[in-house]
Amino acid sequence: MKLETAKSLLLVVLIGTSMILTFGMWNYQADYDPLNERSVEGTLSGTEKSVDEIVMPSEILFKQEGNYYTHANPSFKEQFYDRLQDLPLTEMERLPVEEERTASNYEIEVIFPQEVPFLLFDRILQFEDEAIPYPTFSIDRFYITFEPNLKSLEFEFISIDGREKVKAEVTSTSRYQEVWDEMHRLQSEDYQAMTLVEGSENDIYIPREVPAMQPLSIFFTQMDKSVLQEMLFENTSGIRGSATPGNGYLYATDVRQLTIERNVMEYIYLYLEQSEPMSELNLIEGSIQNINGHSGFTEDFRLMNIDNETITYQMYYEGYPVFQGSSPDISTIKQKHSNQHLLEYKRPAIYLDTTDIITKTKKEMRSGEDIIEDLANSKINMDNIKDLKVGYKIQVETDDNGDYVSMEPEWFMKVNNSWSAVPYEPGDAARGGD
Repeated sequence: MKLETAKSLLLVVLIGTSMILTFGMWNYQADYDPLNERSVEGTLSGTEKSVDEIVMPSEILFKQEGNYYTHANPSFKEQFYDRLQDLPLTEMERLPVEEERTASNYEIEVIFPQEVPFLLFDRILQFEDEAIPYPTFSIDRFYITFEPNLKSLEFEFISIDGREKVKAEVTSTSRYQEVWDEMHRLQSEDYQAMTLVEGSENDIYIPREVPAMQPLSIFFTQMDKSVLQEMLFENTSGIRGSATPGNGYLYATDVRQLTIERNVMEYIYLYLEQSEPMSELNLIEGSIQNINGHSGFTEDFRLMNIDNETITYQMYYEGYPVFQGSSPDISTIKQKHSNQHLLEYKRPAIYLDTTDIITKTKKEMRSGEDIIEDLANSKINMDNIKDLKVGYKIQVETDDNGDYVSMEPEWFMKVNNSWSAVPYEPGDAARGGD
């Protein structure tokens, strides 16, 4: 065969093969569902949150001549805090703390669950003295006092170590009157009386009476695994997948690992460079920015704790904190950052369907007096109790209708750095115990 004839035959074969492959590509249909727009972008169905929506107070306490009050409904507390955030703060002044603070007969104490850098309050409150350098100390509360003669409010921020403070004023007469009027509505049904728990290292205030609360059942859906992969891996083409002993899934590359198991996802970045510690300010800002980047605030999550470069956000429902009822924990989002890298990320891998809620018979709640008595009769050292809250215990349940989460109202205590239900003592069944 001549060389020219062989070349012609080879060309015909190549053209024919190309036409067959092209026709096959036009008519090929994958045996899997194509990724939707959300999975391609690697985003969840949550909303973006600002710092002031994440760094929220755990309590707002009104002090009136030795008596303590708070809002009876958590939504009222949030509305009042929103109004505080709109107050124009001027005359900011940095001062040394010369003596221990003495409470005023009329004042408001705003308490946060975690100490936070004062610098963050530039985005939370309306400071108008931008020329003054902000201090670098952290606070876990601030106080509002009244100056009746001047018709002004004074905000006082004291550092955690008690050595420095910042004062600022609200000089608007109308805004002063608005907050002052709040102090004269404390006897109404919109507020509830509080009790100071004796014997604890920190000042802990709990409601004297807690109205009956409704247990809930909420159905949920699983997050799309492909969305989670797109969210956490730079290149999904190199991911290796395998099953886990817990009937879950493990996806990994040489430097990243994602486990999705029992309604929780856990991501690890195998970062080998020497880590450099991040400031709490950078950690909070970087973490919120990271979660906003994939619309990861799928429920009402708020800052709960910062420990060893790990930041924890706690779920809230209708203004009440939600605590873990069983393992694994579906009530928190946790991230660990270092060197501007996300090293660890653990969160619920489900969406709660709050349009499909089953309510149950209301549960009688223990009073604050009952809780103090139960703790006194227990073997728990009161010095170790850092906080007490009414909230919901969340855990996954299954029945004939499928999987759902149960939300059981309960009292919780923070011992050292861990939350758990306040134990019932003998005889509690008569006052609403399980």
